[in-house]
Amino acid sequence: MEQSTQPTAPTAPPEAIAEDAIRASYQRARTLADRLVGLGQVIPTAVETYRYVGTDDYALRLHFGTGLDAGRGFLAVAAHANTEVTRDDTRAADWSGVVWIETEGTVDGVHVIARALLNTEEADLLLPRADTDPVPEAAETAVEVTQPIPAVSTNPGGVVVPAITPVAPLSAVHTPAAPAQGGSE
Repeated sequence: MEQSTQPTAPTAPPEAIAEDAIRASYQRARTLADRLVGLGQVIPTAVETYRYVGTDDYALRLHFGTGLDAGRGFLAVAAHANTEVTRDDTRAADWSGVVWIETEGTVDGVHVIARALLNTEEADLLLPRADTDPVPEAAETAVEVTQPIPAVSTNPGGVVVPAITPVAPLSAVHTPAAPAQGGSE
């Protein structure tokens, strides 16, 4: 009987090696997610770690929700990822002024998508469109300037009081009918 004098290293089956690579990809994506969430003061409403079908690589989606703060948190992630920000105004007319802002890129080997939903005014504040003037000429000519109405004056005759329409409460207008008195005398 012959015995080997060299120690043999156990080899892992190919399935275990593939699973370790998938687990490492997941851990890389989760570590990046934690780092991106810690960047700013705004925390995303959802952080999704997912794997595309047929791949071993995990990716991230960061959903920042709606509003100006969500847009600011989104911009912090986009700046850190050094990715281009896109603004989708195509839905604004159909969905009452809704503007999606989104960025997509690869950070530390992990595919990242970040999104926020703003109204048109918030989007214009954070990401002005290049095709519009800051103050259109039509808006300048359409503004009518009115003077404020003074609230206090030393001359009572000099104060113009706007017309006041008296309003009576509904209970004063409609009084319940007196109960009918029944019975004979």
